[in-house]
Amino acid sequence: MTPSGERAAYWRVPGLALEAMHARFEHYAYPMHAHDTYSFGVTDDGAQSFVCRGERHVSAAGLVMAFNPDEPHDGQSAVHHGYRYRMLHLGEDLLRDVLHDAAPGGAGLPLFDTPVVDDPALARAVAHLHTAVVENAPRLVVEERLTATVLALTRDAATRPARLPDPQGRVDLAAMERARGLLRQRFAENIAADELAR
Repeated sequence: MTPSGERAAYWRVPGLALEAMHARFEHYAYPMHAHDTYSFGVTDDGAQSFVCRGERHVSAAGLVMAFNPDEPHDGQSAVHHGYRYRMLHLGEDLLRDVLHDAAPGGAGLPLFDTPVVDDPALARAVAHLHTAVVENAPRLVVEERLTATVLALTRDAATRPARLPDPQGRVDLAAMERARGLLRQRFAENIAADELAR
């Protein structure tokens, strides 16, 4: 950590277009920039101010930030003691794959028109996925939290939500037993969800 308290750290999930960032800034100000990914974050402490879509927004502790790909924004502290936050960057193809798995047949990509969302359950989902990435959790844990987070964001924060399935689907008990058997057999391996599904 530098004397001014400015710091940032980054993590990447191998084989997935998923990155995490955790930062604390007092004085650093981001110039206007954009990401080619969907970017979702939670402010953990303090408050940050940014311009997005021509308006100034403030994300205080507990609020969720949601940026569409290629959406210009800047960023700086909104309070004298700075702010601490965590971000997730998800590639469009990854988001599309998660939504397609949940709703085969063209769920479509969501659109977020509010860059700051006040939704404690959504903030917890983003934080849980971020923690799984940072702690290098087993692949199935990361993918389960990824799916839960994407579906929650799409359902609760998107203005053009993907069409999601009715959760009252039929359960295939034989398939569940085969999956459980595979996990018992290969418990020491970092099995991905798509392999388990096959």
